[in-house]
Amino acid sequence: MSINRQATGNPDLAKARVVGQTEICTPYETAQHSHQRHQLIYATRGVVHMATAAGEWILPPSRALWISGGIKHALTVKRPAEISILYIDQVIYPFKSFAQCCVVEVTPLVRELISACALLPWDYQAGSIEFRLSEVLIDQIKQLELAPLDLKLPQDERALRVVELLKLDPGNRKPLTELAREVGASARTIERLFSKETYLSFGAWRHRHRMLFAVERLAYGENVTRVALEAGYESSSSFIASFRTMFGTTPSRYFRFESVSPDQP
Repeated sequence: MSINRQATGNPDLAKARVVGQTEICTPYETAQHSHQRHQLIYATRGVVHMATAAGEWILPPSRALWISGGIKHALTVKRPAEISILYIDQVIYPFKSFAQCCVVEVTPLVRELISACALLPWDYQAGSIEFRLSEVLIDQIKQLELAPLDLKLPQDERALRVVELLKLDPGNRKPLTELAREVGASARTIERLFSKETYLSFGAWRHRHRMLFAVERLAYGENVTRVALEAGYESSSSFIASFRTMFGTTPSRYFRFESVSPDQP
């Protein structure tokens, strides 16, 4: 369920090239769907999950999720959140250099542009102030850096069963040989499947899965030590070192602008 702060309607039919809306969301989940337009989703507060047939993405506060037009996806919000969604005409702005789906780091300028464009009328004219504002946003989006907040999924049933085991327990420390045995495959087979279908070794995939689990928990202000242990690390220091390797900074700096309490309305 969500409360829109913008006129509702079908954004794919809007006259303007870039339109949007801001939503205050209670926990909800959408079915698989797609839009003709590209989407840029920005989380002001809360965490958004997105899934396609190819993988999963997590959107913490102060980042943005890009979804190319025509890509089928499902969104999940597990706790209260506030998000802004922009719909961008893919004929006029093809964004061919962008991945079909990705999370990007958002600069302070882009954050303010997203907030402003999400509240624009859906029928502004070319050459208007609103039009020029949207053009600045488009130019800025093209310069944003990617954030490693995606998790490509294998397609083989045996590898997917390993994925499910780790989803049930992100801190699972069982070696690959034992996990492979539980799904009726050899460790070599599972390693080969992950490398072929996710472009990551099994160890690298497991590490990224743990990090994404941790990012969501930390985004809600949970204790670093507790999150580290639940993610399978022996100490907070080893977790912080691993976090820095992946994200280039410590958890406290990564979330220094935004922290979302689970109790916020």
